[in-house]
Amino acid sequence: MLLQLPPKIVTNISLSIGDSQRQIYDQAESKGILQLKEKGSQIKISNVFELILRLKQICNFSPLNGESSKIDDITEKLKTLVSEGHRAIIFSQFVDDKFGVQAIYQKLKDFQPLVFSGTLNSKQKEGVIQTFKRDPERKVLILSLRAGGLGLNLQEASYVFHFDSWWNPAVEHQAEDRTHRLGQTSNVQVYRYTCIDTIEERIDRILEKKQHLFNELVDDVSIEISSKLTAQELLNLFGLKNQLNADVKGAER
Repeated sequence: MLLQLPPKIVTNISLSIGDSQRQIYDQAESKGILQLKEKGSQIKISNVFELILRLKQICNFSPLNGESSKIDDITEKLKTLVSEGHRAIIFSQFVDDKFGVQAIYQKLKDFQPLVFSGTLNSKQKEGVIQTFKRDPERKVLILSLRAGGLGLNLQEASYVFHFDSWWNPAVEHQAEDRTHRLGQTSNVQVYRYTCIDTIEERIDRILEKKQHLFNELVDDVSIEISSKLTAQELLNLFGLKNQLNADVKGAER
């Protein structure tokens, strides 16, 4: 008989981005949309995804000055959590020092965070995990979603932050369950960030309409929901009409 796990509570946090971050974001989106329009019938699905990726990165951090409403919120929450003795893990799909794991690490240095990413070898990864589990001073672990989303047992943590979201919610659920598993004795609180009036919010809305796909796929993390979106659904993210010809629609999937 399986033991019942404590509840996992998911909270979606919608944040307004700061003035500097907003200005950079709006400029990047306007320029990107103009470039997509200029391509006309030569536009490719890869062009749309490139713009989506760029905007998602800016939602994490302003490339101009590192401003981040997400970091501001996490910092305030961690001050309380760490002081109360809780451990927390933070996931990002990006790993670089401008928009991803390394950037988060730099901003949260006061908490002495540990980093787990694909750049580490097996011995280093094991060392990071054991330090997180055993060292009372190291209560924050930052992981790349792909490297740390599977295969780890992190029941010592009871708080999970999704700094940015993946196309397939099953990937995020698998990551959350690094903490929500046999041996967990506390409720697991999951925070999922979305920036208001950005590509993140629009993607959330379009994925909500695809909920039936998630139900069918269950935990199949190998399938990206983005591949199930039509060309028009992707173009609609930017208010564009379908400029793709039939050949490109099929070839770019």
